[in-house]
Amino acid sequence: MRTDGAGASHEFLDYLHRRRLSYSLGCGLTEAFAEAVDLIPEQAWTPAYDSDGALRDGAWVAEATGVLDLSGWPPGMRVIIRKERPHTGAQLRFTDRNGLRLIAFVTNTTRGQLPDLELRHRRRARCEVRIRTAKDTGLANLPLHGFAQNQLWCAIVQLACELTAWMQMLTLGDHPARRWEPKRLRLRLFSIAARISRHARHTRLRLSTHNPWAGLLATTLTRLQPGIAGDASPWRFPLPVCSVHGPLGATGDTLEGRCQIHREQGHVLALFIDEADQYGTRPGLGNCLV
Repeated sequence: MRTDGAGASHEFLDYLHRRRLSYSLGCGLTEAFAEAVDLIPEQAWTPAYDSDGALRDGAWVAEATGVLDLSGWPPGMRVIIRKERPHTGAQLRFTDRNGLRLIAFVTNTTRGQLPDLELRHRRRARCEVRIRTAKDTGLANLPLHGFAQNQLWCAIVQLACELTAWMQMLTLGDHPARRWEPKRLRLRLFSIAARISRHARHTRLRLSTHNPWAGLLATTLTRLQPGIAGDASPWRFPLPVCSVHGPLGATGDTLEGRCQIHREQGHVLALFIDEADQYGTRPGLGNCLV
């Protein structure tokens, strides 16, 4: 269980202890805690890790359990302190010491090195990315009047976030678009102009080669087809050939040939990208929307 400082309460920690759950909770520093940090010997501080697991310059971690009075807290609770040089322009707090910013968290994990435990706790910040993604998807405002109506709105936003996350994981695992946020996805993929054409009882979705991300969209749609890769993992399926001649976006990848998707029962039966704009599709064509 990982939370920010809001989870470091007696009631919540007692609940986790009774349930025998492992936890790593952010902890707000009081003035007494900050003064106790001065009692930690200098040789007890260990260099901290960055997000890639390498040593981070200007950051150290140490355990402060032995210099703090933890009576009243659950047994087995450890307090780990991180101190670091503040980045340019950052303002220090009253609890910071000697020009270094102090960050604390509590855990009952007994195994592992201090830098590993601190890095594990810090990685919970990925939930902040999901919150930002949800706000960009529609959670920034509740546009309806009734409470029940806004409940439905929140459920729709949640569903949209789940679909976007699964789409990126299943189809874009080997591309930088795997980490694109909703604004960039809408700009580059979700708003690509296209035209639906029907001939000989076949329905085709035609994408113009003028759009630099058309090949990536075709690849994404291909990988989403059930059974397209057999028993192989979808993200290991090689890039399908498409009729895109030239660079694929900003990555320098190129795709050649033709990409087709076949489906039954009146749905899209084939998808391919127009060659040399022979069907008259132009960028920004308003009546052609995927």
